[in-house]
Amino acid sequence: MKKILFVCTGNTCRSPMAEALFTDIIESEGYDDKFLCDSAGVYAFEGDSASPEAIEAMKYYGLDISKHCSKTLDYEMIKDAYIILTMTRDHKRMILDVYPEAADKVFTLKEFADYDEADWDISDPFGYNDKIYSACAEELELALLKILDKL
Repeated sequence: MKKILFVCTGNTCRSPMAEALFTDIIESEGYDDKFLCDSAGVYAFEGDSASPEAIEAMKYYGLDISKHCSKTLDYEMIKDAYIILTMTRDHKRMILDVYPEAADKVFTLKEFADYDEADWDISDPFGYNDKIYSACAEELELALLKILDKL
């Protein structure tokens, strides 16, 4: 199976939401035998849970990320990934600064979804209210639906 790795900063908001949403999308489209989703953070604290707001935002989609445990991005994850989708250009840059050999498989999520370059970043909802998290989840879902055909 090909591993899709979603990367953000702390692996408590955007990337676990993207992981849950895309896992649901590939399952509903019958691709769960071809792809596996995972997530990590460039500055994650190992074992942190998803933020309460991210958990609530995913409930709207019928998804439960309450058991999510954050992971720090490492070489093995980079090596094992088929594609790495970051939430921002800065995340992409950080990865490529340390792992330049991964250049052919690291994209921002919205870059891979063919958005205009000016719109490649997904803002961090951390510290904001449920409304901002819901808007972030909607933004993620729209971008994720666009990438399914590319994989």
